Amino acid sequence: MKYDEPRGDWVSLPKPWLELRQGMRDAVLNAGEIHTYDGGRLIRIDGVWEVLESGDHNDAVVILNVLRRPS
Repeated sequence: MKYDEPRGDWVSLPKPWLELRQGMRDAVLNAGEIHTYDGGRLIRIDGVWEVLESGDHNDAVVILNVLRRPS
């Protein structure tokens, strides 16, 4: 499996997670890959989100923490 290629639908975020509207935040829940505004990348592997690149401002880590919170 190649981890450097998008898997399924992907979302590119135009600004930091904390500044996004709720509609854009909801869109990432269905994505297979997330590209953050600061160059970070997250990918869902077997239903679990992983950070591939953290980006300059670590927004990928913020998003990962939000996505892994228990519902």
